[in-house]
Amino acid sequence: MLTRQALRIRLLPDRQQSERMERIAGCCRTIANLALDQRRWFARPGRAISYASQAAEIAELKEAFPWFAEAPYHCLQQALVDLETAYKNFWAARAGPPKPRKRGRDDSFRFPDPAQVRLSGNLRVSDKRRTRSIKQATLHLPKLGEVRCMLHRAIKPGSRLLSVTVSRVAGREGGQWYASLLMEREVCTPADRRGDAAVGIDLGVAQPVVLSTGQVYPLPRATAGDAEHLARLQQRVARKVKGSKNRRKAVARLAAFKAAQARRRRDAMEQVTTAIAKNHGVVAMEDLRVRQMTASAKGTAEAPGVQVAAKAGLNRSILDVAPGALRVRLGHKLAASGGVLLLVPPARTSQRCQACGHIESANRASRDVFRCVACGHEADADVNAACNIRDRALGIWGDAEKVEVAYGLELLLAQQARPKRRFRKTTTGGRPAQACSSRGGFFHEQGRKRTAATRSRGLT
Repeated sequence: MLTRQALRIRLLPDRQQSERMERIAGCCRTIANLALDQRRWFARPGRAISYASQAAEIAELKEAFPWFAEAPYHCLQQALVDLETAYKNFWAARAGPPKPRKRGRDDSFRFPDPAQVRLSGNLRVSDKRRTRSIKQATLHLPKLGEVRCMLHRAIKPGSRLLSVTVSRVAGREGGQWYASLLMEREVCTPADRRGDAAVGIDLGVAQPVVLSTGQVYPLPRATAGDAEHLARLQQRVARKVKGSKNRRKAVARLAAFKAAQARRRRDAMEQVTTAIAKNHGVVAMEDLRVRQMTASAKGTAEAPGVQVAAKAGLNRSILDVAPGALRVRLGHKLAASGGVLLLVPPARTSQRCQACGHIESANRASRDVFRCVACGHEADADVNAACNIRDRALGIWGDAEKVEVAYGLELLLAQQARPKRRFRKTTTGGRPAQACSSRGGFFHEQGRKRTAATRSRGLT
């Protein structure tokens, strides 16, 4: 079985390389916004604008604006490919309409040709311990040269590098540059574990992850000290003058603190999901609607909400567990190991007695204790809910048709069997599109005014 996996590494560029990365990201962001603007203004029935026509105008665009030559040609092409993919997802009702890229939020670019990138250094270690030698690696990128990077895991034997995506998320990751390496390798098809005993998982606030077997997995939570330190950092940012150097330093300290919290939560989530996928083949979870669960309670001016502060604290506690990300990572690992992840409706899973099946809200004596009023069965409330989730996935109670297979080996094999788009060094054929006012190319300032005036007269 051919599998693909992205390996995220941290880049350690020098000052010159960092400035060059910002310029390349700016060029890709500019051409993506120009292409989006072109489609918004000039695309209409009978005059379609696609990736092929826009990619043919890159050479003409670089002649008019020489500073576009700072970015590799393939990176500019990939920015248009991402826009084309965004439009296809929008037309298929899988996502909203494409939005313009913004600086600080969409600083990324991709190298799709594996012949142009090279990862060298100590890429493999014999043990699982992190050693200093594994950090001594370099990533060769066009226009950037040798960039030092930090590897957190060894490159598996037989892996082949397909593409490299360089990105920076200033607000969440503390302004660090990262590279996502798309690796491909041939692995054995995992054994089907759908016949294993099922286990249910209950996600909560006090106890983040509780299994129907009674095992509890703790996750790092934001303590009162963390909240106080975060408030102090935010206060320092608010007191600084906008645009000043001290404000930029305060923003960098705040971003670094949030990045450390995110890395700690992500590391704990990876460990928990790995342990569950390794020990269990069939896992059932509640199909939670996280967005509706964490909606604000402040209401409107006409109908203001009640207990807004308490609801905001509850929302922070729920998002601290990250149930959506945990479900996705657990599903991926289960599918890769031959398991399956089932999603069940969450209704009445915390009110049903696992022993006799009696459903009543009075069964919850408190948040931690479940005591059935019918049979007197007493157990931990979260463990009882996890058992009900498992029973509902097995069809013991509830509607079995509502149980959904979110991730599984069959879905993984079907996805791997789909033809993959390979990188081609040849550009798109056909005559280059002319950037004229009647058609609307990348240079369409006059064309935009003329088209807008024509629309106002009702001629189009």
